[in-house]
Amino acid sequence: MNRARTAVLFAVAGSLSIWGCGGALMYGEAEEPSIVFSQPLGQTIPGAPQIPVTVPQGIVSFTFEVPDIPFAGGSKTSQEAGFTIASSMKLNQASLVMPPSTSADFNGLDSVTLVVFPPGSATGITLAQYTKDPAHLPGQTLVLKPVGDVELLDLLTGNGTKALTLSVSGSGTLPANSWTADVELDVRVRATASWP
Repeated sequence: MNRARTAVLFAVAGSLSIWGCGGALMYGEAEEPSIVFSQPLGQTIPGAPQIPVTVPQGIVSFTFEVPDIPFAGGSKTSQEAGFTIASSMKLNQASLVMPPSTSADFNGLDSVTLVVFPPGSATGITLAQYTKDPAHLPGQTLVLKPVGDVELLDLLTGNGTKALTLSVSGSGTLPANSWTADVELDVRVRATASWP
């Protein structure tokens, strides 16, 4: 996670450009097109009989920790020292990555959905999905494509280290052997500042 924090700070420090623009005397923009946050799923899933099943939402839920990002929340703007600051963090893709030593794979899964829960809400927002393509089986890396244009900064909870509450559901044939995985969120981050 230090790598991700360094990338964010480098993006802000290295990419900030200031110029006059559309009524603002000064305008700056920083953007990092891809930052990957990774953490272990935190549980080992036992092997399953090789029959099709459906895993409903809520069975596999976890908290995903995101380093403290020095940006104001989401689509909102804030005022700091006379500057209007806006920021955004959106998903490029999510992945479940099994360690190479695992004797299991995701090839039997037909669909997987990743849901994120807003702070204090029991109703989730679909963040990403996977649908099986028999010509391109996932192996040990299952990639889920984003659904919609979800603003992740609006969904972070906590002080200092922030967190997202996520849940995975799906259908198909689960791996026959016990497995675990790292969860990866590949995000893009953007911040703008203008004065006055």
